[in-house]
Amino acid sequence: MTPFRDLSLWRQFGAVVLCALLAMALVPSFGSDFVIAFGFQFVTWIGLALSWSLFSGNSGYASFGHGVFFGIGVYATAAVLRHTDAPFAVALVVAGLVAAALALVVGIAVFSSPRFAGDLFGMITLAMAFIVVAVVSNLAFLDGGTGVFVRELAADTWIGESTGHQFVVGTAIAAATAGVAIATSTTRWGAALRSIRDDEAVAESLGVPTYRYKVLTFAASAGLAGLAGAPQAVFLGYVEVGAVFTLNIPLLVIMMTILGGITRWWGPLIGAASVVLVREALLDIGSPELSQIILGLALVVVIALMPHGISGAIPRRRPTATGTTTGTTTATTATTGGAR
Repeated sequence: MTPFRDLSLWRQFGAVVLCALLAMALVPSFGSDFVIAFGFQFVTWIGLALSWSLFSGNSGYASFGHGVFFGIGVYATAAVLRHTDAPFAVALVVAGLVAAALALVVGIAVFSSPRFAGDLFGMITLAMAFIVVAVVSNLAFLDGGTGVFVRELAADTWIGESTGHQFVVGTAIAAATAGVAIATSTTRWGAALRSIRDDEAVAESLGVPTYRYKVLTFAASAGLAGLAGAPQAVFLGYVEVGAVFTLNIPLLVIMMTILGGITRWWGPLIGAASVVLVREALLDIGSPELSQIILGLALVVVIALMPHGISGAIPRRRPTATGTTTGTTTATTATTGGAR
């Protein structure tokens, strides 16, 4: 049976679409301003966690540059609205394409050498963040150090009319990201990425084109983060480098993914929802530092009790015969039928 003939796959797609449609219909119509604003941030974090896990969770290459791609989406949207009369839909596409293009260039350069594997890849993506921040800060076309008022630029557009419209766009992007995550988890593409995470050398010896998979998935992950940044620009109203390119974004995304687990596609979704809800509940404490400490301790406890995250602690309905997947078996799955 091919992956796309699997009824369970289509049930998961259907569940995501149904939840997204219900949220888009109910939250803007019946939610208060606070609920709608919180809901927008909620779906944005879900999209970021799922898109980060698409590459880093599956391949094992931890990226600290995901916040950069999100920020590029924010600034690309601001630039399009600021310098052209194009509608928001065009800005949305540009945001995703620019972020994906940067990741594509970085991926082609970095993944061409095995020396940049593991921790060194994480350091490179962190360095990339500082370079992008310096470029954006010094280009008047993007920011120039003064920030950009996006609210006035989007005032006459559909998405600028209300936070509810921004929530609808954010939810659609999160749902699309979930759809990509579902498809990846059940296809040869996902099996190839997991074989890289398990043992890249074995995967290559079995004919898995690891370089191509890493480059293209890294670009897709970045493009989805860039899409998530587009409505964020309108939601913020005013964007400036310090607030957009903050290191808290990739750190929180990594925390969400670890908490939720990478053994199932929906693990990062559960992790993102948990972190966002806990952070909101801790606001009543009145001390951001104390809330961060509590959140960190909670993460340590979860990792100690559930080393594979929340999703990994939930029994599977149909366990495999061995219960585990080795690098060899995963790579074999990835090359079944020939890698294309």
